[in-house]
Amino acid sequence: MWVWDGQRWVPTGAQGAPAVRRSRGWIWWLAGGCGVLLILGIAGGIYGMVSLFRAVQNGSLACLPSDFPQYPGTTITREYTYVGTTGHAGDTHECAESFDSNDDVSTVTGFYTSRLNAADWKVTSNDAANGTINFARVSRPQTVGTVILLGRGQHTTIAVTLYY
Repeated sequence: MWVWDGQRWVPTGAQGAPAVRRSRGWIWWLAGGCGVLLILGIAGGIYGMVSLFRAVQNGSLACLPSDFPQYPGTTITREYTYVGTTGHAGDTHECAESFDSNDDVSTVTGFYTSRLNAADWKVTSNDAANGTINFARVSRPQTVGTVILLGRGQHTTIAVTLYY
């Protein structure tokens, strides 16, 4: 091994070729970047799942129109959507949802009777003895449905079926 001292070549006294040491800092940058991406992915997944869970709980993904009256404090127990021939002339969608309420049937019946006679909805028939309220949309009379109220003491199950 020789080194040029500016005028001549002089021996360095080292044995063999000097080892070139390369920086390995890029490995730490790569690992850190992957770690940040992993944490962001997990946080985004958790946020998405929580948002979806809350939307389902609040009925945001329900098939009933947003202006349809929903009894306060209910929980969705069943949701069913059918697309195809429903048996009603001109309708291609059927939406059926069930809710549970801790209120008695007469309170829930009063709510739906008054709310389905307001805004874009109207009651077409009300059979209080059987707990059945038939209704239609004012702006589109072909959109019809039924609210069936099943009382169990202070507990009421609300079954809504809408054809549109």
